[in-house]
Amino acid sequence: MTAEQNGGRVTLPAETGQETTVAEMARKWGADHIRDSDGTELSDELLALGYDIYSTVCVVRADQEWPKTHHEQLPRKFLMTNRVTATGDTVDIPLMERYFDEKYEIDSYTNPKKVWEVIDRSTGELVDAAQWEYLEDKGIVRVCDVVPYHVYTVNFMVLQIWDSTSMYNHMTNNWTTEHVVSMDPYYQETYDHLMNWFDNWIETHPHTSVVRLTTLAYHFAIDSGPGGTTVFRDWLGYTDTITPPALDDFEKEMGYRLRAEDIVDQGYYNATNRVPSKQYRDWMAFIHKFVVRFGKDLADRAHKAGKKTATFWGDHWAGMEPYSPLYQEIGIDINIGACGDGVSLRRVADAPGPQTSEVRLYPYFFPDVFKPGGDPLGESVRNWVKIRRAMLRNPVDRIGYGGYLSLAAKFPEFVGHVEDLCNQFRTIRMHSKGGESIKSAVKVAVLTAWGSLRSWVNDKGVGSKFGVQNESNLLECLAGLPVEISFISFDDIEAGGIPSDVNVIINNGEAGSAWSGGRHWANETVVTAIREWVDNGGSFLGVGGPSGFEHQGRFFQLSDVMGVERETGSSLSVPGLAFEVNTDHFVLQDNLGTLEFGTQASHVSVCMPGTSVLAASGKHVLMAVRACGKGRAAYMTGLPYGLQNARLLLRTLLWCANREDAVKAWHSTNLLTDCAAFVHSGCMAVINNVDSPQTTTIYDGNGVARECSLAPYEMTWFEL
Repeated sequence: MTAEQNGGRVTLPAETGQETTVAEMARKWGADHIRDSDGTELSDELLALGYDIYSTVCVVRADQEWPKTHHEQLPRKFLMTNRVTATGDTVDIPLMERYFDEKYEIDSYTNPKKVWEVIDRSTGELVDAAQWEYLEDKGIVRVCDVVPYHVYTVNFMVLQIWDSTSMYNHMTNNWTTEHVVSMDPYYQETYDHLMNWFDNWIETHPHTSVVRLTTLAYHFAIDSGPGGTTVFRDWLGYTDTITPPALDDFEKEMGYRLRAEDIVDQGYYNATNRVPSKQYRDWMAFIHKFVVRFGKDLADRAHKAGKKTATFWGDHWAGMEPYSPLYQEIGIDINIGACGDGVSLRRVADAPGPQTSEVRLYPYFFPDVFKPGGDPLGESVRNWVKIRRAMLRNPVDRIGYGGYLSLAAKFPEFVGHVEDLCNQFRTIRMHSKGGESIKSAVKVAVLTAWGSLRSWVNDKGVGSKFGVQNESNLLECLAGLPVEISFISFDDIEAGGIPSDVNVIINNGEAGSAWSGGRHWANETVVTAIREWVDNGGSFLGVGGPSGFEHQGRFFQLSDVMGVERETGSSLSVPGLAFEVNTDHFVLQDNLGTLEFGTQASHVSVCMPGTSVLAASGKHVLMAVRACGKGRAAYMTGLPYGLQNARLLLRTLLWCANREDAVKAWHSTNLLTDCAAFVHSGCMAVINNVDSPQTTTIYDGNGVARECSLAPYEMTWFEL
């Protein structure tokens, strides 16, 4: 079987003044759609090339005349001041000391006494509004009758006078244009204006095939400090969705008023890593419902004009929630997500609904990468190796790029690499016929506080404070494995139990986080259900801080299931059970070499008989497995992404599910390679994930072996 060379399924960024380059790149890469990117336009010559046109529009930041005369309808948010220690009975608290005054302006339209809050952070108590006053000329809040040496903060409301994406482009791409300001469509006057503006925009874009909404209403959370530095970032955060009339409507609908502290959250701002509160989840649902209505009005207008709609999962995408059933009411035709690895590929590919799935690949054609000394080729190769593994499990429909094509054209090796990448993608699409590859008889449910709403979201993002090369990344290892994968929540288990088709529950993440579950592990209904399920033949894999929550003399609430417990300082006088490391277990029998668990100091010890330790550093258990009734359990202290660890995870899941026999079905023996079978189309792919030649034995579903030799990074196909 040979690669598909006839083109298509690729979206190319285009620029006025680069018509020859666009035509040449479109030919090389087989593009069938062209699009405008931030700061670019399409000339009449480009429009006449005959390609379908993606036109990018962010409605809430498109018309810059409206905010100049409707300043009071700018987006708002709650911010918390620095913590100030009182040394007397009065304390002055500066409001904007830690924030960027080019991006934020203290809200002068809303009564501070109605929405602001002064909080004694030493006790957590709300300070009576009669005790403080806002001194506008000084930019401070003065608090009287305070307790000396207690710490105080103010939760205050600001207008956002510079859009976060515009600020990024100015600082990253050296834009010198006027600062862009977003509008808040929750104000009915603004809502109506934006719809009228969009109607006119559609009329003036007759060549547009696809309206690419970037995205809808509210930007994801980025708080900026002096000079534009980032002081908080949450790609899934809702802190930029605050509107005074929305607060009033929320109170009418929900029966209680949302406090500033419900958003500020002691200064944590309800980061997605936090176990969400009821108040925050209520606000999310309220905003989501509004964003769906706003998006539907836009999509209906585009459809009436005979155009498709696409949403890009970035920028103003707070409140959109593609994994929510309500999202389907918008009527979007194409989902587009930024993609730099297997996790982000699966996030788009696995999304429910009939939408066409498309990923925008990195690196973005911006001067932060495409510059002298930059390495766009190396970045793309590293990304593609991970993306391709995941794509062989569930392919997307389209790929594309963004940015300035003129920058990419200066790197001929990169251009040649992308040509090969596009052909590989089209080959996957051709042979898979858009369907998923066959999976082993193992279904995994990843258990988090968020459940399916946050499917394929890593427990550590790019802003991780202590981010290092070997941080645990179980989801990246999982993304390219031949197993069925779902995401469930503690609420799901409490309401309906564990789905009958699930073989393995994975609980992965830092103890106390939303990913591990935090306080949910004190819910005896959930914990009892999991114990009973494992005892009757289910299995549990814990990674990082699984079931971690200090409660009733235990930290790992499923320590009796996993057979291990983490020491937190309370039981140092109690020795762990003695163990010997078992290096002959099924899980390890695949030439795995030296394994990397991300740390050598787990502070985890054996606490139950029958626990088999597979890896340890001194007395610190790094990996252990255990039979538990009719079921099985396993523990890992961490799982950094790597081909060895991906294979380790696969073998662990097979062992947990009592399916060791599946190791020779649709399987490649060399862990540096992968295979994927598309039985419905009668073919199998084999890929080499490294930059050196590899040989491997591959097995079909009947255990019949075939030898295969692969060049560096090669992908080859066999008929079944």
